[in-house]
Amino acid sequence: MTSILSIQAIIEESEKEAGRFAWEGTLADYLSMVVESPSKPRLSHALVHDAIVSQGVETRPNGEPVYGLFDGEIFGLERSLDRIVQYFSASAKRMEVRKRILLLLGPPASGKSSVVDLIKRALEQYTRTDEGAVYAIGGCPMQEEPLHLVPERLRSALHEQHGIYVEGDLCPRCRYMVRSEYDGKVSKVPVRRIVFSEREAIGIGYYVATNPNPSDASLLVGSVDTSRLEGDRQAVAGKAFRLDGEFNVANRGLIEFVEMFKANKHLLTTLLGLAQEQIVKMERFGSLYADEVIIGHSNEGDFDTLLSDARSEALKDRIIAVQIPYNLKVREEVKIYEKMMKESTLQDVHLAPLTLRVDSIFAVLSRLDTPSRQGMSLMDKLRLYDGEMVQSYKDKDLKEMQRHDANEGLQGISPRYVMNSVGAVASGADVTCVAPLAALDSLWNGLRENVSLDQSDLAKYLGFIAESVKEYGALAIKEVQRAFEESFEQSAAQLLDSYLASVAAFRVDGSERGSAGEREGNVSERDMRDIERSIGVTEREKSEFRQEINQVVSAWKGKGLKFDYTSDPRIRAAIEEQLFPSRRKVERGLTQPRFARARVEWSRLRESVANRLVGSYGYCAACAEDLIDYVPHVLKNRAVLKTPKGEGLEWLWPLSPQSTGLISSEE
Repeated sequence: MTSILSIQAIIEESEKEAGRFAWEGTLADYLSMVVESPSKPRLSHALVHDAIVSQGVETRPNGEPVYGLFDGEIFGLERSLDRIVQYFSASAKRMEVRKRILLLLGPPASGKSSVVDLIKRALEQYTRTDEGAVYAIGGCPMQEEPLHLVPERLRSALHEQHGIYVEGDLCPRCRYMVRSEYDGKVSKVPVRRIVFSEREAIGIGYYVATNPNPSDASLLVGSVDTSRLEGDRQAVAGKAFRLDGEFNVANRGLIEFVEMFKANKHLLTTLLGLAQEQIVKMERFGSLYADEVIIGHSNEGDFDTLLSDARSEALKDRIIAVQIPYNLKVREEVKIYEKMMKESTLQDVHLAPLTLRVDSIFAVLSRLDTPSRQGMSLMDKLRLYDGEMVQSYKDKDLKEMQRHDANEGLQGISPRYVMNSVGAVASGADVTCVAPLAALDSLWNGLRENVSLDQSDLAKYLGFIAESVKEYGALAIKEVQRAFEESFEQSAAQLLDSYLASVAAFRVDGSERGSAGEREGNVSERDMRDIERSIGVTEREKSEFRQEINQVVSAWKGKGLKFDYTSDPRIRAAIEEQLFPSRRKVERGLTQPRFARARVEWSRLRESVANRLVGSYGYCAACAEDLIDYVPHVLKNRAVLKTPKGEGLEWLWPLSPQSTGLISSEE
């Protein structure tokens, strides 16, 4: 149990925290530290890279890296995140790529700002650790590296003898300070530990390029005290230049450049000089060295304008563009909405378990390009992206399409729009539960009010609504099939264990080791084939399939993860096919019988299914009853909606479920 802190203890801990980073010493003290740890005076890209990986890096069973910094925060952007980390990994080794601007390119609300925010927070946190400690010349507005006090002629020896790499020069302020205040005695110059903080403008800069006025350059390169412009040029540079611009703030850390290509050409030229030469030009007074990561964001339209401008060749050559598209996996889209829900005030309204999934299907459909594979539907492509089994197509088909559709996900419905639509339904009078169809209706109504969409766009989105309703029907049937019998999860686990035991005992040549098929806990070859045939595995393919499954299970166990029946789409489909009651059985069981004597058993079955939906699968009484009524309606192939003239929706099913007291009070 957490102990209760007294007021005095809170004050003492607060003071201790405030003084934790208050280290001050001399250049000699600092040199002693870096001789012991030559990697301590890292350049900016290395510091950011170490901040990212300090949060942990793991590998999924499929070989994809998982970065702890982004895990649970950014969803469905694994390839983009890996490219970003690889950029920092190469830059940390002082390769040429560090002299390029990292550009995050994508549509609104795709996650560009969220990615940068996480990197900035990681950088702040890392500089508060012993491993990420950063030291600077005391009093320098650019938190300058103390090793800049070491003359250029001594640096090669420092590197050869101690492995300490020094890059850069003193800023005008420090150069003037060393001469005027310390008479050139660098041993007297104070060195202090600093902690990066965006709020306090230390090590992290931020600039929104919305004002094209060239006078805004002072916001980047710093302002000038006009009262100190008289006298010796070096003295003026040391006294008059305040070094309070965002480039100065971001030295040794990073600067975030928002709406990058809306900036004036003069600012972009200044940015190019910083990226390419690591210098900030000070008009009429030379330049100063700056070491910082530049991360810009832009939308596709502004970037295309840059690409078409022949005068921007130098800038284009200094950009590493990483696409941050919309997520294209339904299961990851659901996680995005769940995260947004936690940050909202909608928790008092229940969402039917399939609501976010159905909305996600609609959103992802809007982002997909037409499949290049003959005969493949958009829903087939969506399922492949989501890791599901699609007959006649393999994962290699998806990878080939991804290469073909390099810009997929850069247009379509944004997560923000979807959550706004859900919020619109949830905020309605007397709404206690948001059902999938109500959420889709809200999405459609919002689109119709969007004046930026022309009629052809509306027709396309109307088709996505219809596809989402159709998929909701299929998902609803599976939900009821799962709840139709008691202990489905337990039965699925037992069947999986038995099948995997037989797979492990199966030899490469197709024979079984000893009497493995007869031992208790194993299923027979006939039962194995029943499972495999249900997902289209032929007799010729069975050995290869079993080897693949055995390798997948081993990979999961090797990562310390539990493999269950939902871990592999093929296994999930096979087990559900084996254990789910038939659609005919579900339809007959839930359809109200004509004769009163049969209604007692019918009512009891409905109540037990409803109780399992509520008790085990996250339904409330209202949406459980709505689902139980909806499934027979769908199984009888009855219409759920009409689209008159392809211009609107007419719902043939109630959008707001109401409970009629079907659920047992015992649950």
